[in-house]
Amino acid sequence: MSPFAKSITLFSCLVATAKAFPTAAAARAINDTPSCPEPNSTARVYASDLYTLFPGQPDLASPAVADFHVQYNNVTGLVIQQAAVFSNLPPEATGCYFGWAQDDAYTGILVAGGDGLLTGRQLSGFPDTTGGVSAAAVQPFDTAGADQEFETEFTSWDREIKGTYHVSGPGKITCAENVYLILEKPRTTNGNVFLKRSQEAGLFLEYRC
Repeated sequence: MSPFAKSITLFSCLVATAKAFPTAAAARAINDTPSCPEPNSTARVYASDLYTLFPGQPDLASPAVADFHVQYNNVTGLVIQQAAVFSNLPPEATGCYFGWAQDDAYTGILVAGGDGLLTGRQLSGFPDTTGGVSAAAVQPFDTAGADQEFETEFTSWDREIKGTYHVSGPGKITCAENVYLILEKPRTTNGNVFLKRSQEAGLFLEYRC
């Protein structure tokens, strides 16, 4: 076989090999400057900051982190909550509701061990974040009643291959320039949820104007 023919054969093999691997969907840029969407459409703003809270050590202050992680274990008593900050929503925003998005299994990380049903509620405000945030600092703002809680389900979604998103439905979150939420695993069944943040995956609020 001539050198030219060998080159053509090698190129064909490389093309065939490349086609055999899955191609990730194009990532949508995170909306760092939220604005009003077109009429009859919604816009999405991802959490700007997440703070890990340890009710068992209420004065332990933690800095902002990128990834989402909550847990409850009724054997060890471990409780991990997270507070989420959504910043700079437009004044006209209305109909806010919570959601989360996951990457496809080839590029993202989602772990949902045990029962992945979580609850969330809106905080009335947020403490100073200098030096980190603790469960004790958040507690005075955690005034929502049980009827103001929403649920979001992570159970078994870590088996999904394709990237997708999930929403909780409107009615439990009041839109504001800055929205603060606390998310946790109910103290009923054991569960551990971890979602790695990326350009497409993470916690978000969806709204319209």
